[in-house]
Amino acid sequence: MDNQRLADLELKTIIGLAGMPVHKDLVNPRMPLEMAKKVRVTFRPLPRDYGNQIVIRFREKLEQRLRQNGVQVIPWDDAADVPTGLVSKLLRTRKVKSSIHAVVDVKREYSLTRTLFSRLAESIYVHTRKPNRSVMEILKISGWADDFTARYVQDPFNTQIITLMPLEPEFADGSTTYDRKIAIGLKNLISTMSEIVMGIAPDKFSLVNMNLSDSIYMNDELDEFVVTSLIPKIYAPIKPPVLTRFKKGEYDPSDSVFAKQLAELGRRVEPTALFPRGSKFSEKVSRLSHRDVVETILEGRTGVSYGFIAIAESPGYEGPVTVGKEEWETFDIVESLDDPGVRESGSGRWYVKTTIRGEETYQQVPDIWIVTSRSGSDKTNLDYNTDIVRIGLIKGKLYLETPRGVDLHRKDIRPSFDTYVILAQALGAALYMPELIKDGLPILHFHGYPDPTWFAESEYFAGARNPSLPCGTIEAALLNYSAIYEVANRNGKDVRMLCLVESDHGVNLLGLDKDYLVKRLSEGVVSGRVMLGGRYLPDLRRHGLIPEPGDGETRKVAGSAN
Repeated sequence: MDNQRLADLELKTIIGLAGMPVHKDLVNPRMPLEMAKKVRVTFRPLPRDYGNQIVIRFREKLEQRLRQNGVQVIPWDDAADVPTGLVSKLLRTRKVKSSIHAVVDVKREYSLTRTLFSRLAESIYVHTRKPNRSVMEILKISGWADDFTARYVQDPFNTQIITLMPLEPEFADGSTTYDRKIAIGLKNLISTMSEIVMGIAPDKFSLVNMNLSDSIYMNDELDEFVVTSLIPKIYAPIKPPVLTRFKKGEYDPSDSVFAKQLAELGRRVEPTALFPRGSKFSEKVSRLSHRDVVETILEGRTGVSYGFIAIAESPGYEGPVTVGKEEWETFDIVESLDDPGVRESGSGRWYVKTTIRGEETYQQVPDIWIVTSRSGSDKTNLDYNTDIVRIGLIKGKLYLETPRGVDLHRKDIRPSFDTYVILAQALGAALYMPELIKDGLPILHFHGYPDPTWFAESEYFAGARNPSLPCGTIEAALLNYSAIYEVANRNGKDVRMLCLVESDHGVNLLGLDKDYLVKRLSEGVVSGRVMLGGRYLPDLRRHGLIPEPGDGETRKVAGSAN
């Protein structure tokens, strides 16, 4: 694959619209190592009486591996300042500088005094509980007595907390259901107020974050884990799309055939149980305040959702879809992109040169519109009058249309955290797999994986060996986009279903039509070859083709991928 072209051409329409700089190293095999150079991490000193030697030894190895791979590990005394206030000086309460990207800590056992204070705080919360409180409002009431590392950072939006703790036997047990594992993971994420929790055992370790993954690694995989999973997660944390980057408007759901189709698609995938409600995972959380935090995050107004469903509308074109090389070369270079590979015609349409299987095409960049479930909604019971937003990508600009009459300032009308990924998938399909999207492209994202043997003729997967990037990141969008290009380049138009794998996150299923996608997904669930959780992710990684430099890998089980 031509990395220079991939980074410099169509992807600028995604990165440019997001107001982020273009990095040409985003889609090459050294991406995590380039990320590592920009990452600053500190380790909070262990509690004085901390005695878990298994966690201590793992912590030492983790610090060593981070250093070896180029991460700047900043000593605690240099990373955390003592504030100037008199009380802070007396208590020596430190604040981690905003320039630190992550603090690695251990789960701290409570003293008798702190336990009593914590119970008092919880009692106050229970007796003053009110509906519709935000996460921060809940924690101000119930969390003042808890020893959250997050309380000691200057900028909680920039500095992630990574907590190490003993691996719980129930989580590590292969017979434990995914629902139970995620309930355990959420309990630990909330009780420690961490973005990432790692469970440590003598021979293995686990990772859980708000992507709701249940990944377990063997200790001899630590080196690969640090490079392909941990560093990318620190470099590119989960984040929602920034609404100020969108040009906002409204649409009438009753006039949108795609919105109605999306609501129906959600109802049809309900029997698969791949899109459960967030409250299903809160049962393991014993404290009422923490349970309310979990349910507020997963189903309420803060926006973290459990998967998404979307339909990319048929691409919009004006004038000729393709032009000849001679005519393309007469077009103007798009000044806002500063890239000779993207040209603008006299009518204002953008045209790019694409090369698939050695064939050059000069094609129009279409208008992209997608209807998608709003963040926080029940994907299998969508009200198309309130639960479906419409996002657009037109000439490098982002658009957001909400259902007419719905207050845009309500936080639960936010678009999916995966907005950039969804746009990248639709744009990639329009440019490289136009047959797949010409009548609308259904996209299903859930937090599980299929068995590689599930794929049939004209069905492919790609991306299983890519770095593990959280949802909401431009980098994840780039990897999804490049995977579509790779499958198209290797397999041409022979694609009926495409599975884009995101390690420690889940998969995105793109289908030629909704009926086929639902049928195949339902068959996979019934046969046990498609399921929530990470059971099949190692198999996907093993079956994927070894990528060439800059390539994503693809796999076609029924026949050769090349």
